[in-house]
Amino acid sequence: VSTQSTGAHVETLFFLRLPATMQNEEGQKVDLYIPRKCSATNRLITAKDHASVQVNVGHVDTNGVYTGDYSTFALCGYLRDKGEADAALNRLCQDKGLLRNVVTPL
Repeated sequence: VSTQSTGAHVETLFFLRLPATMQNEEGQKVDLYIPRKCSATNRLITAKDHASVQVNVGHVDTNGVYTGDYSTFALCGYLRDKGEADAALNRLCQDKGLLRNVVTPL
């Protein structure tokens, strides 16, 4: 849309607002940011949670040799702040079958 005033030409442009989405080469919609969830508490880990960590725990065979596989766990800053991250990681690893006889059942 263009408007004119006396003496000078003033041009005003209006842009059509489209939703901010991205597409890859196949035409699938991909987001710029996908929030993670804490593996222990299922809380969302926001972009402002600078105390959160993501840990890769390696899988080993019966001889203790790394097999090349790993399991990824995300822990939120809230859990780390409470001092419960080590117990939560032990529980998650035992539930996944990576540890034995570490966490006592309640």
